[in-house]
Amino acid sequence: MFGAINRHDSPIVTVIMGFSAVLLVVCIVLYPDQAFQASLQGLSIWWKLVFPALLPFLVLSEILIAFGWVHALGVLIDPLLRVLFRIPGVGGWAMSLGWTAGYPAGAVAAVKLRQQKALSRQEAQRLLALSHVSNPVFMIVVVGVGFLHQAELGLMIAIVHWSSIVITGLLLRWFAPPAPEPAPERAAPARYASVTGGMFARVRRMIAAMRDAHRQDGRSFGKLLGEAVGSAVQTLLMVGGYMMIFSVVIQVVRLAVPQEMSRYAINGFFEINLGAHAVSTAPFASQMWQMAFLGAILAWSGISAHLQVRSITRATDLSYASFLGARLLHAAVAFVLTFALWQPLQRLVGGNVRALATLYAPQNGDASREASAPLVESLFRALTTVQPYALLLWLILLLSLMIVLSAAIAAFRPRKP
Repeated sequence: MFGAINRHDSPIVTVIMGFSAVLLVVCIVLYPDQAFQASLQGLSIWWKLVFPALLPFLVLSEILIAFGWVHALGVLIDPLLRVLFRIPGVGGWAMSLGWTAGYPAGAVAAVKLRQQKALSRQEAQRLLALSHVSNPVFMIVVVGVGFLHQAELGLMIAIVHWSSIVITGLLLRWFAPPAPEPAPERAAPARYASVTGGMFARVRRMIAAMRDAHRQDGRSFGKLLGEAVGSAVQTLLMVGGYMMIFSVVIQVVRLAVPQEMSRYAINGFFEINLGAHAVSTAPFASQMWQMAFLGAILAWSGISAHLQVRSITRATDLSYASFLGARLLHAAVAFVLTFALWQPLQRLVGGNVRALATLYAPQNGDASREASAPLVESLFRALTTVQPYALLLWLILLLSLMIVLSAAIAAFRPRKP
């Protein structure tokens, strides 16, 4: 439906990409052992960490969207998202999913909503930028405990990351007004997102939105489950392919660029796991500068994640240029915000991190044993020690906070006569 809107790549881009592919093949032939080890490292990270972490979220997300639960949730949180980001309430699920499972889960949910016409093009662009967020387990456990060996630093990175994406969303809402476009043919549930009426009226709108969304989808549970699993596996195979390819690309570039330069700039530019590991283990004169660079790398997320999102959005009319601009803005805001919040966060987090560390962090000295562990082993050991209910509690907390704030906005907003 949206595929015809995408423009073909220019001849110059085609020549550059073709030449790069040939050059990569030549480098792999010249350095087969290094290329194989790099590909194996990318495969290990994907199979041990990314695949089992994202598969349940992607499957459940499609099921909840098809059965209308996301549209019913949108009725509750519509006032909050419209006031802050000019996004309908149905986008709250994509945001919560992205903030819980990380990228590219939020992009998958945003694209599903755009394909259902529950969002206009500009709304979907803003939602795509807001839902492309690193998940808390990676920031607190992997980076904080596994790489830096301090849970409080991981929590500070997470706070800056979340605060900076909210500021980025507000900037996109205020300074990037939507371009004139014809009113979209909204999906039926979108018309129920109203703040008028009492609690029972809102419950009736939720049920009506859920019923209409499920009726519009029309798939039985058996068919829906099979298609949801197939779609999720296909998406994750694409993610794994990108991770393996970029692991090889980074290794090849390392052979051509001085090591000190490649450790920081190249790793962070191409792939977030390798970039965060390089900066976390590098000697910095100031820890504040180290945290600022880490915040910028997490906000940028790496070209590998960018291409994953571009592959997911290719069947829609969503622009990669807008997504790229949002990532650059997020990285800049995160870098600057680290310096602004460094001292307050040190006082706030320093004495209150033990409870969070008990929930997320490895126990029984696992963090100390990771000091000399390789990247894949460090990632795997950190994530497998996370309490199983941590992400679920985080998702429930996010949705509950959105509902409470939205109810407060709806209660105090002046009603139209």
